[in-house]
Order: sequence, then structure tokens, then C-alpha cells
Amino acid sequence: MNWLRSLTLVGLLLLPAVGVHAQDSADCPEDSPRMDDARYLRALSLDLRGDLPSGDELALVAEDPGQIEGFIDQWLASEEFVERAVRLHGSLLWPNISNVNLINASSTLFRSNGNASYWNRQRSTMYRGGQEGCLDEPLEVIDGIIQTTYDPVTETHREGYVWVAPYYDPQNPVKVCGFDAQTAEVSPTGTQCNTRDGFGDVDCGCGPNLNYCRVGNNALPEVLRSFGTDVEMRIARVIREDRSYLELFTSREAYVNGPLVHYWKNQTEVHAGVRLKPLPVPAEQLPDLEFSDDDTWQSIQLGEEHAGILTSPLFLLRFQTGRARATRFSTAFLCQPYSPPEVGIDVGVEENALIQDLQDRPGCEACHTLLEPDAAYWGRWTEAGAGYLAPETFPSESSECYECATTGALCSDDCNRYYVVSPLSDESEEFLGMLKAYEFREEAHMSNPELGPKRLVTSAVAEASGRLPACVSRTAASYLLGRELDEEQTLWVEDLSTKFVGSGFSYRALIREIVTSPVYRSLR
Repeated sequence: MNWLRSLTLVGLLLLPAVGVHAQDSADCPEDSPRMDDARYLRALSLDLRGDLPSGDELALVAEDPGQIEGFIDQWLASEEFVERAVRLHGSLLWPNISNVNLINASSTLFRSNGNASYWNRQRSTMYRGGQEGCLDEPLEVIDGIIQTTYDPVTETHREGYVWVAPYYDPQNPVKVCGFDAQTAEVSPTGTQCNTRDGFGDVDCGCGPNLNYCRVGNNALPEVLRSFGTDVEMRIARVIREDRSYLELFTSREAYVNGPLVHYWKNQTEVHAGVRLKPLPVPAEQLPDLEFSDDDTWQSIQLGEEHAGILTSPLFLLRFQTGRARATRFSTAFLCQPYSPPEVGIDVGVEENALIQDLQDRPGCEACHTLLEPDAAYWGRWTEAGAGYLAPETFPSESSECYECATTGALCSDDCNRYYVVSPLSDESEEFLGMLKAYEFREEAHMSNPELGPKRLVTSAVAEASGRLPACVSRTAASYLLGRELDEEQTLWVEDLSTKFVGSGFSYRALIREIVTSPVYRSLR
């Protein structure tokens, strides 16, 4: 399945079904409060499997209307229904991450300046003394040392090229400048070459088969698409096997293929627009797959910290801050967006804009007193990335980060990135040396980063209002009816939600309850 293709098709597939449920009342006979059997079967077939009923199916129902019940169960158990459920959830998750930059220009090879070989412009000064590619002649190596020729015009030392079979297309070797094609995994000085430190080591290149680099625009689209397919497969598994719907947000099972295995093993620490470190998947479970094994999928078991699709790379990269992640979850699965009051926002005096804690800033507090605690549940998942900050490695309070923040000592990259070390005002002073997720947290919410998104889900299920089952029921009913529900149907949604919970959160049972209801079969 492909997210973008599916989301384009879903509108087209729904049009006939929506037409059944959203006709102008002027076209509906006043004495026909419900669809006849043939039209009912047509609506069911379109909604549950995206296709019209066959002539044989219509004939069977004409002879025995009781056959409809059997068709409903048959179609709910079909792969077509699974695909439609996946598409619906795609529309809730907004899964397009095609603009995410997994590897930036610092680790990308191009052919430029008229050079016939691929080379890295950012590293060329370190390699050759200037931004010049290599010579268009075979590389010469003597006693393990790359030989260069001095070019007095450019004042650079230039080497030759080698042919390399790249990981993304080993059948079609490409010319790569010798320095860039170095295959060392660890440099003589001990630098791991597939890391940011390797970028600054003259003895590090792109590794075996160019594993640590991107060549032009190759390879990355496959990885991004695979992040999307992983989530599609997680959703499909819950629907296909009729598992508890809550597993979407609690399951630790994920899926990897060749492109994902290659990315997790080789490219998560190179220069990029996002950071997927510390590694959020168990490296020891990654199977031996080649990059070309894009259609070979295997399941892996993630750590206890994972919360289903809410901590998947797709979700974390699509929504790159804790606030964005909480907002999408609350809007899509709780039907409660963080909205300003109807009377509008009164920001008060200009000095209020200097208040850092949005829970206290006039005009912002109405939303942020709810949003900030919820966002904190993603506090151990890196922003602008998808890494996981494990407590044993990243304690909630770091003496090292506190010391550098208070003494003027040079702070490490981890301190600068993840801890409060450079407060913008006195408001942050009490949080110095703490993970940024704890900044401005009230005492009642200090445990949220440790509890993670799973707790947000279980709370939304356990509370008296049952926000999550109620929202899922409303969203499914609205989808099948082709319109927003009105106030008169509130009690119906409450009944659907109660039965949804009673079924063990069976999404299939929920859909069956909707399509067999008088509301669904009524003409409007």
C-alpha cells in the first residue's frame, strides 16, 4: 500500500457510497424512511470493500434478504475492508513525510563542477585543500596511501576515481572520487566513520558500497516510504486479526524491510535535518537484509517505552515536537483539538509576551494548561527526530549539564540539545540541568515523560467520559455516513462507544454495529 496513492483514491472510492447517504432530501420519497435491500447492499459493498455488489449477490439478496447479514460478515473479514480501514487511518495521521531530510548535503555525493565522478563538496577542502573534485583518471594507491597530484591552478591536491557498486543499485557501478569512496568503518584514530565525527576525519569516506552516504537523490525515498508502510502494516494487523483497537497505541511490534535495516544500521548518525538517535529500535533484532529487499518484511519487538503508532518514526517525523504530537493525537483520536476560547484570545499587556511558561501567559493559558502536560508524555522522544532518551543514559537531572550551565564550562552536545543549560529568563533557573521535557512542568505532571504516550491513551480510555472510544466511534460513523453527525445522534454515539468497549475494542464489531443500525440504513 502507498499512503499518497491511497489517500488520493479514497475520495474517489467513497463518492458513490457518500452519494447513497447524502442525497438531497428532495430526491427521497417521503414514504421511504429506509433504503430498500438492493440499495442497502450497494451502500454496504461500497463502504466495506470499495466496490459494487455483483449481479449474483444482488440476485441472492432479492431472493432472501437475510443474506445481507452474511455478506456483512464476509466483507468485514475481507482484505478489501482492511485496506479501507488503513486508508481511513491514513487520513487521520496525515502521513506525508516526503519532505523530511534524512541525510543532508554534508553526507551527499554529487557530480558538479563538470567532474565525471561523484564527490562531496563539504569534505573536499579537508581531502584536497579546496572545493574541487578529483581527476578523471583511475585512483592510485601506494602502501595504502591515496596518491594525489598537485593542481597549481586550483591549489588543490587531487586524486583519481574508483568504480563502486552502490548499496542502492549494486548492478550499476558509479565513478566515485577516491577520498570519498574510502571503505574504512573505523579510522586509524578510532573514529566511527558512519557518524558525524567521521565527517571530520580525513581517513573516513562513505564506507563499503557507499553505505554511509546518499548519492544524488537516490535511496532516501525508499526509506521514507518504508516508514509509512511500517505503520500501514501495524494498522492492518490490528484490523485483519480483529485485535483490540488499543493495540494501535500500545503494541511493541514493528516491521522492517531492506531499506529500513540499511538505514538503521548505517545512516542514523550522519548529518541530517532530523536525528533518529539514540537508536529507538533494538539493533540486535535487525535481520540480515540487503537494501534491495524492499518487499521483504520482518517483524521486530520494540522496547517497553514504545506506544504503537504514536512512537513510530512516521508519526514522530511527521509531528516533530511534543506539542504537535499531542495535538494530532488529541484531534484525531480524542476529537478534542486544543482550541482557543470562543470569545477569542486576550493577550493583555505587551509584557505578557515575555512570560516563557505558556501555561501562565495570558491569552495562551486556556490551551496550554492542557497541551503542555500532554506534550510532556513525548518528553523522552527527541524533537526534530525519532530517537529515544533512555533514563539510564539520559537521567531527568544531569549533574554534568547543571555544572556546565552554572559555571560557564563548555557544555557537551547532549547537554545543549536535550537539557536546560541556556535559560532565556529567571523563570528557567530552577530547571537548570534537567531534561527540557521537565521545564515548566508542574509537580503533578513531572512523571509524564517517564510514563510516555501509553499513559495518555490509557487515561483517555479509563476516564468516565471515555474520550478515545467515543471519538473512534464518532469518526467511524461519520466516515460511513459521509457527513458530520448532528446533536440528535449524540446518544447513538454513546451507545456505539459502550458497545465498542464491551466488544474488547473490536473495530470490526464497531463497524458492524454502525452499518446494521437504522441510522445508516435511513435515507437522508
